[in-house]
Amino acid sequence: MAGKKTRNFLIGLLALAVLAAALSLFPSGKKSLPPSGYIPFRDDALAARYCPVFDCPSAYGPILAVYYRAARDESGLIHLAYHPVWARERNDAPGLKPFLSRVLYTGGLSLQRAMFGKGDIEAVGLAVDPASGSVLEIRYETARAYSPSDFSVSHEYVVESQPGAGRPLFAVVSWNHLFRLEGSATQAQAAAPRPALAYFSASLWNAYGMWKNPETLLRKDRAHFVWERGAAE
Repeated sequence: MAGKKTRNFLIGLLALAVLAAALSLFPSGKKSLPPSGYIPFRDDALAARYCPVFDCPSAYGPILAVYYRAARDESGLIHLAYHPVWARERNDAPGLKPFLSRVLYTGGLSLQRAMFGKGDIEAVGLAVDPASGSVLEIRYETARAYSPSDFSVSHEYVVESQPGAGRPLFAVVSWNHLFRLEGSATQAQAAAPRPALAYFSASLWNAYGMWKNPETLLRKDRAHFVWERGAAE
């Protein structure tokens, strides 16, 4: 009897593995090309000038680096994307739902890594007027009705028009590293030590699995803007 139960258990595991493999390969969207009308470029000095300041609580882990991409659209507007990177995302709050999140999503079965890729990487986008140097728009995701006691975090897309002068200051407000725009960083905040800023090369982009092209039922794109899909290299 024990042998039969073991055999059935192994058969069940094999069936789950086959199903997971099938779902990971089944496309949920069509392959696409980078959008037309955007010319990618690399300018480290420009990227450093506008790079946001991220205020991240130690409980959410340190930011390891910030990667950027840049492009000009047909009107000449400059688009900058910044991607802070963490080693992982994990909800360490007490309670059943956070425990299940750790077991199923960020540890144990590691669905987060299987679906998205290594570590955790987020995105903030700026639109800059090249004539005045002003930031015209900021795009990012925040946590809606956030509670660390929940299993997951609801994402809310935010577009801030005419956000003001200075480098944007973002607070990291959730264990999965979503943001809240706090205004402009002070001189002291902007001058404080911060993670290294580097261009998001094609090799790094692929290593983090940013754009699956196409996505499948179990492999999803990571946070990025469609105009980033062309590299300057």
